[in-house]
Amino acid sequence: MDPRQEADCRATSSTAPGDDDDDGPKIIIHPGISDKEKKSVDNRQKRILGMLQKLDIKTSKAPVVAVLGSGGGLRAAIACQGVLGELNHVGILDLTTYLAGVSGSTWCMSSLYVRKNWQDHLAEAEEELKVRLQEGSWNPGTALKGIQEAARRSENFSLTDIWQYTLVYYMTKELLGSSLSEVRTRSEEGEVPYPIFAAIDNSLLSEWNEKKSLETWFEFTPHVAGYPLPGAYVRTTHFGSKFNGGKLIKKEKEKDFAYLRALWGSALADKETTQRTIQQFIWSFLSQQDIKKVSMSATYECSDEHDAESYMLSLKEKLSSLEDEHEDRSEQSFSLREMYGSFSFGMLPVLQSLFTWTWGSTNNFLYQHGLKDKPLDGMESKEKLHLMDAGLAINSPYPLVLPPVRNTQLILSFDFSEGDPFETIKTTAEYCSAHGIPFPELDVAKLNQEAEAPSDFYIFEGKEGPVVMHFPLFNKVNCGSRENISNMAKTYKTFQLGNYSQEDVHQLLELSKANVKNNKEKIMEKIRALAKEAPPAEK
Repeated sequence: MDPRQEADCRATSSTAPGDDDDDGPKIIIHPGISDKEKKSVDNRQKRILGMLQKLDIKTSKAPVVAVLGSGGGLRAAIACQGVLGELNHVGILDLTTYLAGVSGSTWCMSSLYVRKNWQDHLAEAEEELKVRLQEGSWNPGTALKGIQEAARRSENFSLTDIWQYTLVYYMTKELLGSSLSEVRTRSEEGEVPYPIFAAIDNSLLSEWNEKKSLETWFEFTPHVAGYPLPGAYVRTTHFGSKFNGGKLIKKEKEKDFAYLRALWGSALADKETTQRTIQQFIWSFLSQQDIKKVSMSATYECSDEHDAESYMLSLKEKLSSLEDEHEDRSEQSFSLREMYGSFSFGMLPVLQSLFTWTWGSTNNFLYQHGLKDKPLDGMESKEKLHLMDAGLAINSPYPLVLPPVRNTQLILSFDFSEGDPFETIKTTAEYCSAHGIPFPELDVAKLNQEAEAPSDFYIFEGKEGPVVMHFPLFNKVNCGSRENISNMAKTYKTFQLGNYSQEDVHQLLELSKANVKNNKEKIMEKIRALAKEAPPAEK
């Protein structure tokens, strides 16, 4: 086993005492989970134990069940809503300890966790989702103002700030102003599964690609944000604040969910498509046209500040030409030149971040910390962190629930990915093999053979580690033929600017629910078996 995993095992029952008793600006360096997470999970497990007893499942200890939602843009957000709704309907969500997500699934999770008693109102949330996606709208004025304010107030302005007000806002039709620390109470009381939101350190992505580096992953919980392996955190309230040598230099306002959703869901397409989409949104601001009608007539390939300024002049010329075409529109409330004047204020940081392709910039809470542990060596030399969508590594948050300190016994993996429905679990198996982490053995050849027409349920078990149940979104059970599976994949692409119809949203919700409905007895059977394996209660 990797030395850092061994350290994590030793920390299973020994989190750092008093590590997060308040919201003071403290850096937490230790392998393990925070005290507050431990207390939250203990309270959740007590509730689950009570539910098991009501189901006449006698056990001394509730098994730890983690539900994972993969990435997949708006498709994943909708499907995750359907899965959670059905898990709740059949009583399995009441037996779930952790809920973890990547990319699009974090959009669903954040939208739910900001609601009071959301687990009791999932049916209403589903109906609200349908209405919002149909009747909601992307307001260019709101988006433009948000980008301008972000550019003015933050020295760490990046493409993530643009992404939150353009594509994520455009797709989800909502801007969530609440912060992650605000959802603590319900988690601490054990009323809902403890949430974990996944990201990666983009500067370590090359190391991930080469050797599946442990340090690549970064997690957000209601209490802390940081690197679970090897174990370095800052309180969620102070994520983004400036530290030097472990001391707070400048307190920044806590990042809200609108920004975090853009950070967690920042890799929905390849670089070329993403760049073109941002260009289209910029032009839509200037032309006052709906983004779907925009045809880019301005292209650019710039790489420095001088080129950015040149492009600004190009935009201004095109804007003047556009205004001449519409000069006799008396109903315009303000001229396009006035709009340009408003938009161009703070425009340079927008273009600079685009040309340098800078995402997820934030102050490094470990800067000049003087760390002694070898796994953390080098992290303290970087003044900035650049965090991105965890789907660039694995499109499902397996690495965040696998550390022994979380003691996950059953993983319910709902895969909403585009392409190979087994890519996430195969990559996870490689990651675990590279670091000596217990994980079930896979028949990769069989999975490859079934990838184009998978079943709706797979179970993987080993002598050690968690049991994994894997549920591909589109499969031969809920879709029927291979042709229908292919058609569903084409209908629900990860990256598309067009809105889903009401029928499309309803169909996707029902397809995702079917994967739970058709396999609820198999899930419950395994939960019963794990509960019975618990050691007798101490007298």
